[in-house]
Amino acid sequence: MGDLNTNKSWLQLFGLSLVVGLVISVGCSSSVPKDHFNDDVENDLRHRKREVSKVGQGEGIHLSEALQKNLKTDTLKGERAELIHFISNSLQLSKKKARNHQFFGECEKKFHQAQECKFLMPSWSDTWFDDEEEGDDDEDVQLAVAPQTVVAPVQAVHASKKKRTKSVAELVKHLKQGKVDGIPGQSEGDYYRAFKRFDQWSPELETLAKKLNDQKECAIPELYLYLGLKAEEFFPSDSLLKSATALYLKADECAQANKALLASKYAQNARFRLGLLSILSGNFNQAQNVFNRLAKMPTNDYTTRALYWSAYCARNDKKIEEFFTNFDELFKTNPLGFHTLSVTHGDSLLVDNLSKPIDPIIKTRSENNSQFNVWIAVIEDLDQSGSYAAIRKLMAPIRNNPAYLTKLDPSVSLYLSTFAFRSKDTMSLFRVLDSVFRIQSEYVVDSTLKLFYPMRHLAEIQSLVKRVNPFLITALVRQESAFQEAARSKVGAVGLMQLMPRTARLMDHSVNKKKLFQPEVNLRLGIRYFENLVDRYQGDVELALAAYNAGPEVVDRWAKRYPMKNRLLFLDLIPFSETRNYVTLIGRNYYWYSKIYGEELKPATGIAQATQFESLK
Repeated sequence: MGDLNTNKSWLQLFGLSLVVGLVISVGCSSSVPKDHFNDDVENDLRHRKREVSKVGQGEGIHLSEALQKNLKTDTLKGERAELIHFISNSLQLSKKKARNHQFFGECEKKFHQAQECKFLMPSWSDTWFDDEEEGDDDEDVQLAVAPQTVVAPVQAVHASKKKRTKSVAELVKHLKQGKVDGIPGQSEGDYYRAFKRFDQWSPELETLAKKLNDQKECAIPELYLYLGLKAEEFFPSDSLLKSATALYLKADECAQANKALLASKYAQNARFRLGLLSILSGNFNQAQNVFNRLAKMPTNDYTTRALYWSAYCARNDKKIEEFFTNFDELFKTNPLGFHTLSVTHGDSLLVDNLSKPIDPIIKTRSENNSQFNVWIAVIEDLDQSGSYAAIRKLMAPIRNNPAYLTKLDPSVSLYLSTFAFRSKDTMSLFRVLDSVFRIQSEYVVDSTLKLFYPMRHLAEIQSLVKRVNPFLITALVRQESAFQEAARSKVGAVGLMQLMPRTARLMDHSVNKKKLFQPEVNLRLGIRYFENLVDRYQGDVELALAAYNAGPEVVDRWAKRYPMKNRLLFLDLIPFSETRNYVTLIGRNYYWYSKIYGEELKPATGIAQATQFESLK
């Protein structure tokens, strides 16, 4: 159990000079006096509220019609019916992660090399959807191709692990000697594994950091990043804050000097942390420049946050045009997002759309992408024949690579969402709608938001919660399992709230893994566990959510390591990207559930409703 009351310890340990820099709520320029500037910004933001466009007007098919039934009027017959039947059976018989070449060969032979047979190939989407993008250098549309999974014999796996352990041990010796050039046979991630073996910031690590910062030659970004993160483990420390910042700065400079490194996930992560630590230490000019560079990169994992922090500093430095430039881009990139909501203190520019019922008009085919149209036609036919399991298989590409959807008109993507809805493929449904909202925020209306935020299990949740708003649990379930009762994770978490069986048994010894797939059992134990975390963190739901994802002991360390005066800065400083995203996504979900269904909850329950996110105040 960690002590969460860390503000005093920060003041004592971090030193008066840094404390001055930590008072970032004053802004990026502490010398700027309070005046009417922020009031003017708030007024401007209110006047920028988006009006609903004409997405529901004119002739055409409405979303509600397509959700209710298949719109295809022609019945399946002849060879087409045989082809769809063959594809449906093959998809359901094929292995979970890879299609069998046998089905593809049989299909081509039987149906005269019909192009639809390609859907039965292993990794068919990598060749099918990317055909028209061949030779395109635009990083926004280039999609990573997952390597084929090769199942090795058990002995070979064990040998591989043994070899990796030996390699990491050699790398630790290498680092202790101050060598920065790696070792033969080193694998990606070995630096992370090597630094885990250091339980303190030793003189060897200090020497290594100084060498990396002083030498003109660039090491690989992975080394700068993981050494910087190791330094952060021993915050608060003025000297280690400077060491980590210097390492991230060097990684950023190396990436700018070598374009081949710009897209490196390690270089981007180092740049992101450089910006955050620059704010932490009061170097707001450097932070502004770093986040501007990161925001201008092709869309990446840090785009939303980079735009938010750029807008944050611009606002506090009274750079009104730059603030709105960043905010407009942030809104365009992520209109529903937590960081977007934080700019407007939880008053979304889109919330008024909920009071204006709109039934968007959709399109059933793409005007400029024939490949997608063949795919849509097969999904359409599978839906007509009731082959929902096969539809879920054909939706896999957009679950794994949502960027495919950026090639479609939003109105066509909405048509795809109707098949995900009827086949109960909630993950694909969420992926499709998220893409639509990011491309054209005018589609954020009451009907699409209710699809994006379905209300399920509310009665059970209301009967079980005692200390938090039921919508918060609904938001958590949506994020954990997308309301799929049979969901299971790679690490063994199961059910609606993705409980680990071991955690569940601590609360109820009679519960086994099979019982956790029962919604009532999973919700009962999951809610009890989460509310215990809320109690542990004295009602702080953001910390409780972080602990639900990463574990309370880890969150306690973060709370000691980073100051929480600026809560969103604290959340973004969380080193685990999964936990960073987890907390803010559930915060986003909770906001919209409250806005969409708030009136439905009030008369139904008298329990405490005071669930608040500090970051949205």
